[in-house]
Amino acid sequence: MAVVAWLEAAGIDATLPSPDRVYDAYLGGSHNTAVDRSFVDQVEQILPPIKPLARNNRSFLRRAVKEAAAAGITQFLDIGSGAPTVGNVHEIALRANPEAHVVYVDSNTIAVQSSLIKLQEQNVTDRVTMIQEDLRNPDGILDHPQTRALIDFDKPVCLQMVALLHFIGDEDNPADLIAHYRSRLAPGSLLVMSHIALDDASQEQKDQVAAFLDAYKNTTTRLYTRTKAELERLFEGWELQEPGIVHLQDWRPDNPVDREPSAYHLAWCGVGRKA
Repeated sequence: MAVVAWLEAAGIDATLPSPDRVYDAYLGGSHNTAVDRSFVDQVEQILPPIKPLARNNRSFLRRAVKEAAAAGITQFLDIGSGAPTVGNVHEIALRANPEAHVVYVDSNTIAVQSSLIKLQEQNVTDRVTMIQEDLRNPDGILDHPQTRALIDFDKPVCLQMVALLHFIGDEDNPADLIAHYRSRLAPGSLLVMSHIALDDASQEQKDQVAAFLDAYKNTTTRLYTRTKAELERLFEGWELQEPGIVHLQDWRPDNPVDREPSAYHLAWCGVGRKA
């Protein structure tokens, strides 16, 4: 079924671009609509490095998952995962350890439905699943029957909030939300985060990002920036892993392609460990 027809059948308004489908379009995926692609075309005029930024973010996710797997973590909880695209967490984690378990979480119906179909096609549903929930309901995620079936919270978990918290305003108290998740996780667990930013950008980039934020007012979700200092506060209670909070390309790079210069100053990222 075409994406638009699927959305309409699910009672979802397909006339507005949706951030998760837009992100899929940034990455060249197929789980998006003409409305989403039209929005991406507009955004590229406003913020030309948006696609390199999305690729850099995806590469950071890949490296963080590989590092978590190398550290012996076999459980992954990816909140705000969006629609399936190339290089999903489970593909990386299962390549590192065939016994890995992954739970994807997203609040968007189309992202969940399309992900479940892909997982069934890949025959990995005994180790990987997708649930429909919102970051702002941590107990609903952590106590969900499908989550509990795959994740043992007495053992370390790699919790991912990659390119997610810039959709959460301060009124939703993101620091308190993260603290709640941390309180439910075992020692040795990791928190992986990235966030759009402009505090280290040139004035031209700051103007572009300001217009970019304005464009997102016409989608289903607002977008916010946070500074490096603000992201550090969100990691409070976690031990930041080397090299700390850095730009996407600087977190343990393993490929020259990761260092696309046009998007260099437009996001911060980091990985924290629960002691």
